[in-house]
Amino acid sequence: MSNSNRKLGLLPGSVVYTGENPNYNITVTVIYYSKTFHKRVVFSADDKIDIDLEFDGNIWINIDGINDVGLIKRIGKIFNIDSLSLEDIANPEQRVKIDDRDSYIHIILKMLQMELLTKDVQYEQMSLIIKDNILITFQETPYDLFESIRSRLENPRTKLASKDVSYLAYILIDTIVDNYLLILDEVETEIDDIENKLVESADREDLENILTLKQNIAILKKFISPIRELISKLQARSMLNYFHEDMKYYLGDLNDHGIIVFDTVDMLNNRATELIQLYHSMISNTMNEVMKILAIISTIFMPLSFIVGLYGMNFENMPELKWHYGYFITLGLMAGLVILMIIYFKKKKWF
Repeated sequence: MSNSNRKLGLLPGSVVYTGENPNYNITVTVIYYSKTFHKRVVFSADDKIDIDLEFDGNIWINIDGINDVGLIKRIGKIFNIDSLSLEDIANPEQRVKIDDRDSYIHIILKMLQMELLTKDVQYEQMSLIIKDNILITFQETPYDLFESIRSRLENPRTKLASKDVSYLAYILIDTIVDNYLLILDEVETEIDDIENKLVESADREDLENILTLKQNIAILKKFISPIRELISKLQARSMLNYFHEDMKYYLGDLNDHGIIVFDTVDMLNNRATELIQLYHSMISNTMNEVMKILAIISTIFMPLSFIVGLYGMNFENMPELKWHYGYFITLGLMAGLVILMIIYFKKKKWF
């Protein structure tokens, strides 16, 4: 049964995990931070999750793993997150989007990484809830790009530690978008390598590599294309209630990054299509070269075949057959014809 079938017939807002890691160990990390304070507390899914909501600084709650529906509901109850948002959090195939709720905003996007050996693009969903002085993030796996951000929060002198959670949310999103650019750089390098190899010689393996590349770019385009719209919505007047006043400048910079990423993935998609055309062109050229060589060989042997056929006719009155040097004269004639034809083909630059 496909994972999506688990939700068939259920009411909207039914929180059902539809991913592929049902037994994943979940951890909940709570970071309290301000200009003068930092504290990190880690819970397992079985622990009683005790969060100090009276803390007058900022709170970042990160949940690694979304397969425990019970835990997601507990978090939702603590922070008054509605069932539709919880449903989206538990569905790792949810599209990239942003929802403006009554007391919070919910952002869904994808973190991407490229496998070093296979060059396959892997992705996982990340949800961000911004509510008052609290940022809640849900990730499918412990893998993320944010360890350096956590380290910066430990230093109260950093700009990150001194600002509110909306700035932290911006930093997380900006890190994800910047990572898109790193992956796109790797894809562009791969395109350059394949292109250089195609110019030298094209084989079946090249076509397989190009098709894999096209699949990866399709995944990238699927998740990157909505980013520009998401960032534009973040800049909308209604969203500014959740962000500090000076955040509009940072969001403008984030929008620039989003445009660059969008344009880059579009350009790479076009280049990958051109690679397929180049592959077919090189294969066609190779076939033409083979056919040309075969045609030249056939042309060279045509007069030789004529001579052999002529003197292979068993007529009684063929004086040349009785010449003492007839065999050697015929061989010389055939060799001379071959040499003359090769010289002619060379002058015509046919090979």
